[in-house]
Amino acid sequence: MSRLVFFSCLFVPSLALAQPAQPVRVPDAPARTFDLAAAIADGPPMTAEQAAARALAASPTMEQARALGRAAEASVARARAAMLPRLELTASYAHIDGFADGEIGIGADPASLEAARMLAERVSDPAARTLWLGSLEQQSGTATIVIPRDRVGFGARLTWPVSDLFFAMMPALEAAEAGARARELSIEASQRGVQRSAREAFYQLARARGGLAVAQEAVRQAEAQRAQIEAAVRAGLMTDADRLSAEARVASTRQAVASAEAGVLVADAALRAMIDADDGAVYGVAEPLLDGEVDAPAPVAASTRRALAQRAEIQALRAQVDARRAATQATQASGYPHLMVYAGADYANPNRYQIPPRAEFTPSWEVGAMLTWSPNDTLGAAHQTDAMSAETAAVEAQITQLERAIGLEVRQAHARLGAAQTSVAAARTAREAAEAAYESRLAQLRAGHATTAELFAAEGQLNAARFAELDAAVQLQLARTQLDYAIGD
Repeated sequence: MSRLVFFSCLFVPSLALAQPAQPVRVPDAPARTFDLAAAIADGPPMTAEQAAARALAASPTMEQARALGRAAEASVARARAAMLPRLELTASYAHIDGFADGEIGIGADPASLEAARMLAERVSDPAARTLWLGSLEQQSGTATIVIPRDRVGFGARLTWPVSDLFFAMMPALEAAEAGARARELSIEASQRGVQRSAREAFYQLARARGGLAVAQEAVRQAEAQRAQIEAAVRAGLMTDADRLSAEARVASTRQAVASAEAGVLVADAALRAMIDADDGAVYGVAEPLLDGEVDAPAPVAASTRRALAQRAEIQALRAQVDARRAATQATQASGYPHLMVYAGADYANPNRYQIPPRAEFTPSWEVGAMLTWSPNDTLGAAHQTDAMSAETAAVEAQITQLERAIGLEVRQAHARLGAAQTSVAAARTAREAAEAAYESRLAQLRAGHATTAELFAAEGQLNAARFAELDAAVQLQLARTQLDYAIGD
């Protein structure tokens, strides 16, 4: 819209001020060379690459992406830690109560002992009878077991899930690593997007500054022509209508300047927002925009293959597919039987494995293996695996869709770059022709062989050609930027 207003301000006055041919001679004006590149370079210097670097450093999107990247790295570290044998250290103290103080007696049943004595008395062999009776006499005594009221223990237990290590933990680690790669590639894609937007904002500012410079030059030209016409009017060579036409021309060009100044402020604000810069003087274009050339791109087919191989977005999706497949394998393994080996040691008072218990610290150790299986886990894992496989298929379909979109993007970028290259050459030729036509009309006006309307028309064409050349140069850089982004360079 701003470009339409600008061209309207340049062309409409030339048509509105048309008048019958009345050749007159006007005083000569001092020659002035207009340097568009110097005009747009005024201000704090800035290049497209500098804008991209500053935008990358200041982007909140990148800070968020980097935080998510750190979370992905932590997930990988957690998956690796899960593969280590599990060590558990315990310390415990307990006080036992609920029965009276004393000892627990352990002895034979008195009735049974009496029956045994009666049998022993019937033994005819005196020696055997004596031994048997002596044994029964010993059994008649009461044995006691002291129950310690306070229990203190220290233990260590090391477990290692052998089957889960190979069937679940290693795929889980692979899934975490693939997820981290996907996150890194997403960060790279975000970086490239931020850089492209910053470069585009810079080139939009360059276009706006060029439009303002052309409009300001049009004002200077109109004011110089007005001064010449006023001198001719005073000399009686022109009429007052010529002077009023010149005044109208000056007013219309000043209106175009006001519109162009607003466009510059808007473009500068957009760039400052991206690079997080405070208000200040409008940035100057510190790169040879008008003289810039770009290398010829590779053929479309080669560019498309390169884009499909190196675009971060599609690589991230492929890494997500790898992560999902590994996670599916780990989930499926949760339904397998689980084999675990373990080893432990205790140093307790009393030790639970000591019979009868004694109120003293005693060490003990154990090793073993355990095999467990739950049909419910197998059934649940099967259903969850089906769901995860379907989600993986959805991501694969998304990859196919993105591949087609990237191919179209590359073709469009190629077409825009080719058109921009042609447009730059044509705009440069048109600007040179417009300059020659303007100089010729000015010379004819001074010689009295042209009218002011013809000069105004030539001036409007020159200003339009100057802006068209700048616009073509900007379009060329934008097309190159978009093609680089499409390919992934």
